[in-house]
Amino acid sequence: MRKLLNIRLWASIGVLVLAAGMPYCAAALGWAATQDETSISIRADVAMGVLVSWIGWTVLSIAGTLWLWKTWRSRRLAVPA
Repeated sequence: MRKLLNIRLWASIGVLVLAAGMPYCAAALGWAATQDETSISIRADVAMGVLVSWIGWTVLSIAGTLWLWKTWRSRRLAVPA
């Protein structure tokens, strides 16, 4: 259970998921979007890659926020009043 709560583990997972989706994000900016008079369409695989990247950024942001909170909390407790 302690291993599952490790911030480094979650940061690594976030980076790996983000890296998996980034090529699709680049494709979404380039050739994968089509447009007509009323709508813009994105291919399904590219949309899934963008969603995967978004999930990776979310996991990475939460891990980073927890790391900052843990760091600031330990520094605040270490300083004598």
